[in-house]
Amino acid sequence: MKTLGSFLFLIALLLTAMPVDASDLTLYGGFQRQGMVTLDTGTTGQLGQAAKQTFDPRNFGVFGIRYGKGRVVGSEHTLAYTPNFIESSRKAILYHSNLIVQAPLPVVRPYGTVGVGAVFTMGNSVVDLGRKFAINYGGGVKILPAGPVGIRFDIRGYTIPSVQRSGSSIEAGTLNIAEVSVGVIFSY
Repeated sequence: MKTLGSFLFLIALLLTAMPVDASDLTLYGGFQRQGMVTLDTGTTGQLGQAAKQTFDPRNFGVFGIRYGKGRVVGSEHTLAYTPNFIESSRKAILYHSNLIVQAPLPVVRPYGTVGVGAVFTMGNSVVDLGRKFAINYGGGVKILPAGPVGIRFDIRGYTIPSVQRSGSSIEAGTLNIAEVSVGVIFSY
Protein backbone atom coordinates (compact mmCIF):
# COMPACT_ATOMS: atom_id res chain seq x y z
CA MET A 1 0.00 0.00 0.00
CA LYS A 2 2.94 2.30 0.72
CA THR A 3 4.16 1.81 -2.87
CA LEU A 4 0.76 2.79 -4.29
CA GLY A 5 0.72 5.92 -2.11
CA SER A 6 4.19 6.87 -3.38
CA PHE A 7 3.06 6.31 -6.97
CA LEU A 8 -0.01 8.53 -6.52
CA PHE A 9 2.17 11.21 -4.92
CA LEU A 10 4.49 11.11 -7.97
CA ILE A 11 1.49 11.49 -10.31
CA ALA A 12 0.24 14.50 -8.32
CA LEU A 13 3.73 16.02 -8.42
CA LEU A 14 3.91 15.46 -12.19
CA LEU A 15 0.49 17.06 -12.73
CA THR A 16 1.41 20.19 -10.76
CA ALA A 17 4.63 20.62 -12.74
CA MET A 18 2.90 20.54 -16.16
CA PRO A 19 2.54 23.73 -18.14
CA VAL A 20 -0.98 24.85 -19.06
CA ASP A 21 -0.31 24.55 -22.81
CA ALA A 22 0.26 20.76 -22.78
CA SER A 23 -0.70 18.96 -25.97
CA ASP A 24 -2.23 15.88 -24.34
CA LEU A 25 -2.54 13.87 -21.18
CA THR A 26 -3.40 10.16 -21.15
CA LEU A 27 -4.54 8.00 -18.25
CA TYR A 28 -3.99 4.39 -19.32
CA GLY A 29 -4.05 0.76 -18.29
CA GLY A 30 -2.81 -2.37 -19.97
CA PHE A 31 -0.72 -5.46 -19.56
CA GLN A 32 2.91 -6.45 -19.99
CA ARG A 33 4.42 -9.70 -21.17
CA GLN A 34 8.00 -10.75 -20.62
CA GLY A 35 9.85 -11.73 -23.77
CA MET A 36 13.00 -13.76 -24.11
CA VAL A 37 15.98 -13.11 -21.83
CA THR A 38 19.24 -12.98 -23.75
CA LEU A 39 22.15 -13.88 -21.48
CA ASP A 40 25.68 -12.90 -22.42
CA THR A 41 27.29 -15.88 -20.63
CA GLY A 42 26.32 -18.57 -18.14
CA THR A 43 23.51 -21.07 -18.31
CA THR A 44 20.89 -19.80 -20.72
CA GLY A 45 17.25 -19.70 -19.85
CA GLN A 46 17.48 -19.81 -16.03
CA LEU A 47 16.18 -16.27 -15.50
CA GLY A 48 13.46 -16.76 -18.09
CA GLN A 49 12.36 -20.06 -16.53
CA ALA A 50 12.13 -18.50 -13.04
CA ALA A 51 9.94 -15.70 -14.37
CA LYS A 52 7.73 -17.94 -16.54
CA GLN A 53 6.92 -20.26 -13.65
CA THR A 54 5.23 -17.46 -11.68
CA PHE A 55 3.63 -15.54 -14.58
CA ASP A 56 -0.11 -15.11 -14.15
CA PRO A 57 -1.85 -12.97 -16.81
CA ARG A 58 -4.74 -12.19 -14.42
CA ASN A 59 -2.50 -10.05 -12.18
CA PHE A 60 0.11 -8.73 -14.60
CA GLY A 61 -1.31 -5.23 -15.28
CA VAL A 62 0.22 -1.81 -15.67
CA PHE A 63 -1.37 1.62 -15.29
CA GLY A 64 -0.06 5.14 -15.50
CA ILE A 65 -0.07 8.58 -17.03
CA ARG A 66 1.47 9.94 -20.24
CA TYR A 67 2.05 13.62 -20.89
CA GLY A 68 2.90 14.72 -24.44
CA LYS A 69 3.75 18.02 -26.08
CA GLY A 70 4.09 18.81 -29.76
CA ARG A 71 1.95 18.64 -32.88
CA VAL A 72 4.09 16.58 -35.32
CA VAL A 73 7.44 16.10 -33.53
CA GLY A 74 7.40 16.41 -29.78
CA SER A 75 8.19 14.86 -26.46
CA GLU A 76 6.33 12.50 -24.17
CA HIS A 77 6.86 11.49 -20.55
CA THR A 78 5.44 8.33 -18.99
CA LEU A 79 5.09 7.44 -15.33
CA ALA A 80 3.62 3.97 -14.70
CA TYR A 81 3.15 1.42 -11.95
CA THR A 82 2.87 -2.35 -12.23
CA PRO A 83 1.98 -4.31 -9.08
CA ASN A 84 3.26 -7.63 -10.53
CA PHE A 85 6.37 -6.96 -12.61
CA ILE A 86 7.63 -10.22 -14.19
CA GLU A 87 6.29 -12.17 -11.19
CA SER A 88 3.78 -11.63 -8.41
CA SER A 89 6.28 -10.71 -5.69
CA ARG A 90 7.93 -7.89 -7.69
CA LYS A 91 6.47 -4.37 -8.12
CA ALA A 92 7.84 -1.68 -10.44
CA ILE A 93 7.64 2.01 -11.26
CA LEU A 94 8.59 2.95 -14.81
CA TYR A 95 9.60 6.42 -15.98
CA HIS A 96 10.43 7.24 -19.61
CA SER A 97 11.07 10.35 -21.69
CA ASN A 98 10.43 9.82 -25.38
CA LEU A 99 10.61 11.49 -28.76
CA ILE A 100 7.21 11.19 -30.45
CA VAL A 101 6.40 11.69 -34.14
CA GLN A 102 2.72 11.80 -35.05
CA ALA A 103 0.57 12.58 -38.05
CA PRO A 104 -1.12 16.00 -37.65
CA LEU A 105 -4.57 14.69 -38.57
CA PRO A 106 -7.72 16.04 -36.88
CA VAL A 107 -9.40 12.79 -35.69
CA VAL A 108 -7.08 9.76 -36.03
CA ARG A 109 -3.39 10.40 -35.22
CA PRO A 110 -1.01 7.46 -35.72
CA TYR A 111 2.36 7.90 -34.01
CA GLY A 112 5.72 6.32 -33.31
CA THR A 113 7.89 6.86 -30.27
CA VAL A 114 11.33 5.99 -28.89
CA GLY A 115 13.04 7.01 -25.68
CA VAL A 116 15.01 6.17 -22.58
CA GLY A 117 14.18 5.91 -18.93
CA ALA A 118 14.38 3.73 -15.88
CA VAL A 119 12.63 0.84 -14.18
CA PHE A 120 12.59 0.83 -10.37
CA THR A 121 11.65 -2.54 -8.87
CA MET A 122 10.92 -3.58 -5.31
CA GLY A 123 9.76 -6.69 -3.49
CA ASN A 124 11.08 -10.16 -2.64
CA SER A 125 12.05 -12.11 -5.71
CA VAL A 126 14.62 -14.34 -7.37
CA VAL A 127 14.84 -11.76 -10.16
CA ASP A 128 16.98 -8.89 -8.83
CA LEU A 129 16.51 -5.79 -10.98
CA GLY A 130 16.66 -2.88 -8.53
CA ARG A 131 17.06 0.36 -10.53
CA LYS A 132 17.77 -0.25 -14.20
CA PHE A 133 18.20 1.83 -17.33
CA ALA A 134 15.66 0.93 -20.04
CA ILE A 135 14.99 1.72 -23.68
CA ASN A 136 11.37 2.18 -24.80
CA TYR A 137 10.00 2.07 -28.36
CA GLY A 138 6.62 1.62 -29.98
CA GLY A 139 3.64 3.29 -31.52
CA GLY A 140 -0.08 3.51 -31.62
CA VAL A 141 -3.02 5.69 -32.50
CA LYS A 142 -4.79 8.59 -30.79
CA ILE A 143 -8.48 8.94 -31.69
CA LEU A 144 -10.16 12.28 -30.91
CA PRO A 145 -13.63 12.03 -32.52
CA ALA A 146 -15.15 15.22 -31.07
CA GLY A 147 -13.71 17.73 -28.64
CA PRO A 148 -10.72 17.34 -26.37
CA VAL A 149 -11.46 13.81 -25.03
CA GLY A 150 -10.67 10.63 -26.92
CA ILE A 151 -9.13 7.17 -26.72
CA ARG A 152 -5.56 5.97 -27.26
CA PHE A 153 -4.21 2.54 -28.19
CA ASP A 154 -0.52 1.86 -27.61
CA ILE A 155 2.00 -0.97 -28.13
CA ARG A 156 5.44 -0.60 -26.55
CA GLY A 157 8.58 -2.60 -26.21
CA TYR A 158 11.04 -2.24 -23.34
CA THR A 159 14.64 -3.41 -23.42
CA ILE A 160 16.32 -3.63 -20.01
CA PRO A 161 20.04 -4.49 -20.17
CA SER A 162 22.19 -5.92 -17.34
CA VAL A 163 19.55 -8.15 -15.73
CA GLN A 164 20.73 -11.04 -13.58
CA ARG A 165 19.36 -13.57 -11.14
CA SER A 166 19.93 -12.61 -7.48
CA GLY A 167 22.84 -14.44 -5.83
CA SER A 168 23.74 -16.19 -9.08
CA SER A 169 26.96 -16.41 -11.05
CA ILE A 170 25.03 -15.79 -14.27
CA GLU A 171 26.42 -12.80 -16.12
CA ALA A 172 24.22 -9.88 -17.07
CA GLY A 173 21.62 -10.36 -19.78
CA THR A 174 18.94 -8.32 -21.53
CA LEU A 175 15.26 -8.53 -20.64
CA ASN A 176 12.66 -7.63 -23.27
CA ILE A 177 9.07 -6.76 -22.33
CA ALA A 178 6.05 -6.04 -24.53
CA GLU A 179 3.26 -3.75 -23.32
CA VAL A 180 -0.22 -3.23 -24.76
CA SER A 181 -2.41 -0.49 -23.32
CA VAL A 182 -5.53 1.59 -23.86
CA GLY A 183 -6.25 4.95 -22.31
CA VAL A 184 -8.41 8.03 -22.14
CA ILE A 185 -6.67 11.01 -23.77
CA PHE A 186 -7.33 14.64 -22.92
CA SER A 187 -6.07 16.97 -25.63
CA TYR A 188 -5.35 20.64 -24.85
